[in-house]
Amino acid sequence: MNKLVWFVVLALLSGVAVAAESTNGKQKNTFEDNFKRADTNHDGQMSMAEAEKNAPGVALRFALMDANHDGQLSKKEILGFVNAQRKRALDRFKQADKDGNGALSKEEAKAFPGVYAHYDQMDANHNGELTPKEIGQYVQNERRQTRATKSK
Repeated sequence: MNKLVWFVVLALLSGVAVAAESTNGKQKNTFEDNFKRADTNHDGQMSMAEAEKNAPGVALRFALMDANHDGQLSKKEILGFVNAQRKRALDRFKQADKDGNGALSKEEAKAFPGVYAHYDQMDANHNGELTPKEIGQYVQNERRQTRATKSK
């Protein structure tokens, strides 16, 4: 799996990908809300066309998520994929966390080149320990900035 995907999967550890705060800060967009917006024909399934138009991140991993290979994604398939990736990332995070303190030192972060490259920016409290929450917050902030730049 490439470095960027692991970077994003680590963000999943903090839960920000399932319930991301909206850009106006008024309310959180839940997975349920996002799925409903993407499911434009309201059949309870997301087709590849719907994913490409409304959920490009899902479209990129569509085949991996489509567990029953029917060309449609159910909420259960998407959440199953996300949870499996979250578990895999958490296992990898725990392996890298050599001292078992639930955070990565800069040395431990070398196991994740994408995280290591941005370690100082991610370490929000500058304590030399990077938690999954800090990684998630950094990714969420980067996502917001990207959206703001695109909307200009």
